[in-house]
Amino acid sequence: MLYADALEQQFGQRPVIFYTNGFDQWMRDDQQYPARQVAGFYTRDQLALLIQRRSSRRALVTSDINADIAGRAYQVQAITKIAESFESRRERKALLVMATGSGKTHTVIALADLLMRANWAKRVLFLADRIALVRQATNAFKQFLPGTTAINLLNEKDDNARVYISTYGAIMGLINEGSDALRRFGPDISI
Repeated sequence: MLYADALEQQFGQRPVIFYTNGFDQWMRDDQQYPARQVAGFYTRDQLALLIQRRSSRRALVTSDINADIAGRAYQVQAITKIAESFESRRERKALLVMATGSGKTHTVIALADLLMRANWAKRVLFLADRIALVRQATNAFKQFLPGTTAINLLNEKDDNARVYISTYGAIMGLINEGSDALRRFGPDISI
């Protein structure tokens, strides 16, 4: 940390800190989040994006939730609570439990829309347990976010998409294929 302090003093910008024990790699961007384990080191472009987001991210709790996607009161409340936990408690994960037919897909699409518009997320990975749900989610993303490229990883390949939709098994297969997956999904992918 002393070295990071010295670099910040010399260059006027807090560096992103990577450290390892020889087996695991950890990344710490203490401007944004606590330390977390990552699968590898970031590229120069990924580091530049991370540093650029420090100043370009907008507040989630004051950003509008698209009511055309998820307008029910409990959906808006769920998205607001997640936004609060990401922003004020610096959480990186959230678990949303909703009953069948309550609009889980719409809620997640509205959350993804909020995170992308506020510059908190560059890409979104949506996972489902069945192929039919992948198709349904792909169609819903394309319907509600027509300006965002959403692809079904079961039958499409596009390294420049913003939303990737897949089954758990298919994404694990893509990750296990090797270095191509890390380039597509980044070293901080968490499933």
